[in-house]
Amino acid sequence: MKWPFTSLRILVIGVFISLAKGQSPFVMDSTLSSIIPQSISNSIQIADINNDGYNDIIYSGYDPTRSGLFIDVIRGNNEGTLSQGYQTNFTTYPDTIAEFMGGLGNISLADVNLDGYIDIYINGSAKSKLLFNSSGSSFNESSWLENMSVTYSYGTWADANMDGRPDLFLMGVNEYSDNILNELFINQSNNLVKDPTTIFPSLFTGSNTWGDYDNDGDPDLIISGQTANPNSSVSRLYQNDPIGRLTEVTTATAIKGLKAGTSHFTDLDSDGDLDLIVTGWNKIEGKLTTSLLENEPLGTFSPFENQLDFAVAHGTIDAIDYNLDGFQDFLIAGADSVTIYAGRVHSLSAKIYQNNRDGSFSLVHEIPGARSAKFVDIDQDGVPDLVASGTTEIGNDSTSFSNVYINTNSESNNVPQPPNALNAFAVSTRAIFTWGAGSDDIDPISGLSYNIRIGTSSGGNQLMSSSVPYNHTNVGKRLIREFNEIPHGTYYWAVQTVDGSGNVSEWSQEKTLFIPRLVPSIQSLPGVYYSSAGWADYNKDDVPDLALTGVTFSGTSITNLFENSGGLLSQDLSQNIEAVFGGHLSWVDYTNDGNLDLTMTGFQISNFFGGFMTSFYKWDNGIYVPDYDSEINADVNYDGIGDNWVNGGVNGHHWGDYDNDGDLDYVQGGFDNYYRRHLDIFYNDNGVMRLDTNQIHLIPINPAIVQWVDLDRDGNLDLVTIGADETQTIMMRVYLNNANHILTPGITWQSEIFGVTAGAIAFADYNGDGYDDFALSGLNTDGDLITYIAKNSVNTFIVSHILQGAYYGKPAWGDYDTDGDLDLLITGQSSTQGDLGSNPITLIYKQEDNEFQIDQTLSIDSVGISFSQWGDYDSDGDLDLFLSGFKANQDVVAQVYDNLEGLQNPNKAPNQPYLLDDSNIKNDRVTLTWEAPIDPENSNGSFTPSEGLRYQIQIGSEENNNEHAISTGHYGINEIGTFATTQKTIKNLSEGNYSWRVRAIDYGLRASEWSNTDYFYIDVTAPTVDTIRANYVTNNQIILVVKFKEDFYLDLNKEPTILVTHPFNPDLGEAGSDDDSLMVTKQSFNGDEWTGVLLLPDYYSGKAIEVHVYGAQDGRENKMVRSSVFKTPESIISQYGGTAISEDGHVNILLPQNAVTGDISISITGQDVPPDTSSFLVNGAITYLISDLYDIKPFEQSLNKPGILRIGFPDSTCLITEPLNQYFNIDCTNRISCEDLNGEWIAIPDSGLVPFIGFVDTTITGLLPVLKLGGSQISIGNNSYMQVQIDTFGTYGAFVTLDNTLLLDSLDLEKVVCQPRIFSPGGSGEVFEFTETNIIYSLSQEEDVTARIFNLSGRLKRVIKPQHTPQPGNQILNWDGKDSNGEIVPSGLYIVTLEKEDIVLRTTVGVLNR
Repeated sequence: MKWPFTSLRILVIGVFISLAKGQSPFVMDSTLSSIIPQSISNSIQIADINNDGYNDIIYSGYDPTRSGLFIDVIRGNNEGTLSQGYQTNFTTYPDTIAEFMGGLGNISLADVNLDGYIDIYINGSAKSKLLFNSSGSSFNESSWLENMSVTYSYGTWADANMDGRPDLFLMGVNEYSDNILNELFINQSNNLVKDPTTIFPSLFTGSNTWGDYDNDGDPDLIISGQTANPNSSVSRLYQNDPIGRLTEVTTATAIKGLKAGTSHFTDLDSDGDLDLIVTGWNKIEGKLTTSLLENEPLGTFSPFENQLDFAVAHGTIDAIDYNLDGFQDFLIAGADSVTIYAGRVHSLSAKIYQNNRDGSFSLVHEIPGARSAKFVDIDQDGVPDLVASGTTEIGNDSTSFSNVYINTNSESNNVPQPPNALNAFAVSTRAIFTWGAGSDDIDPISGLSYNIRIGTSSGGNQLMSSSVPYNHTNVGKRLIREFNEIPHGTYYWAVQTVDGSGNVSEWSQEKTLFIPRLVPSIQSLPGVYYSSAGWADYNKDDVPDLALTGVTFSGTSITNLFENSGGLLSQDLSQNIEAVFGGHLSWVDYTNDGNLDLTMTGFQISNFFGGFMTSFYKWDNGIYVPDYDSEINADVNYDGIGDNWVNGGVNGHHWGDYDNDGDLDYVQGGFDNYYRRHLDIFYNDNGVMRLDTNQIHLIPINPAIVQWVDLDRDGNLDLVTIGADETQTIMMRVYLNNANHILTPGITWQSEIFGVTAGAIAFADYNGDGYDDFALSGLNTDGDLITYIAKNSVNTFIVSHILQGAYYGKPAWGDYDTDGDLDLLITGQSSTQGDLGSNPITLIYKQEDNEFQIDQTLSIDSVGISFSQWGDYDSDGDLDLFLSGFKANQDVVAQVYDNLEGLQNPNKAPNQPYLLDDSNIKNDRVTLTWEAPIDPENSNGSFTPSEGLRYQIQIGSEENNNEHAISTGHYGINEIGTFATTQKTIKNLSEGNYSWRVRAIDYGLRASEWSNTDYFYIDVTAPTVDTIRANYVTNNQIILVVKFKEDFYLDLNKEPTILVTHPFNPDLGEAGSDDDSLMVTKQSFNGDEWTGVLLLPDYYSGKAIEVHVYGAQDGRENKMVRSSVFKTPESIISQYGGTAISEDGHVNILLPQNAVTGDISISITGQDVPPDTSSFLVNGAITYLISDLYDIKPFEQSLNKPGILRIGFPDSTCLITEPLNQYFNIDCTNRISCEDLNGEWIAIPDSGLVPFIGFVDTTITGLLPVLKLGGSQISIGNNSYMQVQIDTFGTYGAFVTLDNTLLLDSLDLEKVVCQPRIFSPGGSGEVFEFTETNIIYSLSQEEDVTARIFNLSGRLKRVIKPQHTPQPGNQILNWDGKDSNGEIVPSGLYIVTLEKEDIVLRTTVGVLNR
């Protein structure tokens, strides 16, 4: 810069100084020096310790003769003499470098606790002590700073975050944790806490200095020192931003890395910015070095043209205008001779340099042996004197000194004049104090600095202390001081001027600043009216964002989303949401994916459509897309306008779980686009909203205020509505929710008192009794504007408070003053006279002891046609306010007001709910309960009572892998999804595992942490039989093992019943028995398996059994359905033959004796193929499957003799006749279902359909490779079967077809046989299992046949005819061994004849009775 002589005054002084250049004005005063203890100080600081108006001197350092660290306070006075003041010492041990030269460390001064007195921080030599000043007479050790043992350290104070409280930067080695410490400790009014936002290098054996080098009003920082490597030297410069965040300046290359260095910011060139002096040991140069760095241009350091050849380690620097020429002079003191990388000190020295005002500096005084030195005005003449401390011979106690040097300059230096034109104001959480420049007889305005004092009482220091060390200022040269996060209240403030010689003016005239609790924020939002808005964290970054709709000043409508980034709202330009206005907006996760969706009702003008609109937008990877799936958009008349698009006003829709299934349902009211009134409820069907047509009691209304509220605390959401029906009757109508979730009129709740138009409602439990009350504003039927607070009196609402009436606004509840109760905001038009938008009001009523009074201290825009909502958007623990609408001057605003309550009295979050209980489960419902937590006391002692807490619940499904599947855990900032009771019943849950947790919300809308997650299981499936094993131990003993299938657990107190019947003949012939079943004797039951023993009676025929199981019940009282399974021996012995039955009893196969070679194990398993899964061609005709397909294994097992296969099938079917078509619906299995389809239920024989048994043969090509075997129809136990002879195992099924032809090459038409050849109709089953024989024959066409049974004497015993006319194919008739009188024939050989149309066939069969 240029170095001008700016005035004649400076020229004259300059002449004097030039004549005296090179001569020192400082003369040692031995008398004053003798008063000072002669310990070597590593640090000297100057401040008015006892607030008597005179500066005191504070010495500190390590003195082995005093056993450690010492502090000596030397008092100054108005006579210019010194006296011994406070003294103390801390016993400790020295560092290894400076034991005999004062030690390494320092003291730093600041009014840390803002009590108006200077406090002391001392560190080094394994000590770290913060000492609070006790009214200037003594010091007490403070616990604000954590206990540390630091060496090779250095600490300094500055208001880093601009909150008025001094913060501490400390570097060194913490011997407690054995680590290098470089930390910024933030002053939080009652302790000092580490700031984690900046990571500093690990340096020690150095120093740090604060200074506002970039003139932006906040202190910046320079640090220097060594790393763990002793041959290292590092310096770092950090620039401070307005919120106290330090960022490294990587371009400061002129600043050399220094070990054992020190630094000092001062304005050497008197240009109004801070230059920099640094000195210390530099690794690259391998020596001590000093740099004088000019700040030019602003914020950039470069070396002055003239540098010094003197440098020190472990030193101090101070600067002041000691010769009264308006320029800063300086001194440097410390170790001027070192070795081993400044690890060993050989000598000490101090030098004072005079500023030549041309960028050069002259040495004027040298103090050999000085370790530290400081300027101070001792003799009270306004001219700086000098003190120094050190030793001329390190290690020799007799050579140590602490001297006073009086400045002999005879020039006068008047105190400067204080500033004037003081002004202050608040913006958001910032307060700005400004003033005009002070004046001085020597220094120009650019050379003056300032101190500011701010308190909450006259002359107070509660925000910014008036106690500042000598030759320092708490503002600097700027004429402005900004504060971050200043609490609300009244502030008293004044400013004083500080000249270049350290002299201070009187304080200016004291001014006051009142900061209300709510102040305008810096947010920039488009002004809107007819608006709706909502706070919610839609992008899931843990801070609330904002959705905003309305009409702008220009008349255009908008729907915009604003993302919150670090407390700044900016429009999310990635969204494309159609604009609406004059309605309602809700954030809600109705799709249960954990992301907030957006719903709106209102007016819309876009795409050539102007009218009412209901819009649902779903979250899709960060973008909101229209929901076209919900029935909101149903368009029955295809006019392109949704039939359910409505607008009812600012409370025109609402969300709540009215059916208690966990998800959120929707209600809306108002006019549709054909001006039909609506009151519609849509239930949530997995994220698709469907109209609930069961709600038949609802009265459509417009305008519409609708709200879900649990009025009677029964756990069911009731519906409150206000509006005009088709008769124009305006009233409040309440619909109570019953156990079936049908809403019925609540007669006692209904009232015309609350009938309003252009109104709005806000529900909350304002009196803390656990029941929801409301505030209502609007225009009543008498034409009066009202605002009522109505109390819930269990079965009706009673007006408890009448407030200022308003309409076209929106009331809002919130504890904005964090005093533990709900306050009320009212906005809108206060008069029906004048244009719409005139006479607006915005009032906040503070609640005190259930009474409401207007807060007169606030200054908030009065707005009409307005909307308001509380929300803590800056996450500082208080409720901020969003407000929009018309002002009286017709301006349109959308303003966020920052609440300052949280700066001193932040609302603490409630504790987590606890003792979660999910044991109350019945079928598909669960009642979840928990204990109400405590809401901790805030700083002012307030809290939300337990009855006032509300809750949100999150329920997830493990099967769906979705922790939000049933009840979302993501909510907006409003009452949606909250409830006041400590329990929640959820219904209609599917079977599966569920997780759940709950959190509490207080009056300040602060949510607790989520509770611990708990888990429950819903079991709606009754136990079933998994397997039944039948172990045939002997001919008549069977061990049955029944294994149950149950996902939960079986109730061991409810034992199952196991019964057995004969598969074909349940009547076992027990005379007089009411039950034809056989009881199985239980052996054991362990909840998984039941074991029992069955003894077959002698009269039991065969070994096949039908096992019946019922009566089992699980722990959720789900009772099993009766289950029946057919069992046969696992093996059929060849010489005896036998029967195998499928477990479902629909298929059985009978093998005669010796039908197979060797014993065989047969399994019959269904493929679970539904009937009529497809129609297909068999022999050119349409054919239907009417049974399952069954695999009879082992496949491809050939039979020596034909076996008899029976397959059950339906005996009737459903014929559907349409105008142009007629077909059989095989899927229909009963008459009622058929009649529902307008079909005819007809018997298979009457239908023209021919049933047959088919064999699946893969060698046949076609839609289904089926070989048509034919078969005979029989009835067993009122069940229809087809039976046919087979000669191989494989896959079989029952079919029907319109084709009555059959391939003849597989039929033997000239033969009849009986299988088995010998049977025992009255036998016990011990040898021959067969109690009947099968007469097997084949037909080539449909014809009648007759079988006759003769004994060997030729006497006819029995005539048998088929139940139905046989069809072509293999056929079977059954003879049970009885004659025509029903008596069993005697043992013997019998002749069987089969009479066909043109032939009689013969065979024989043997009867053997045992």
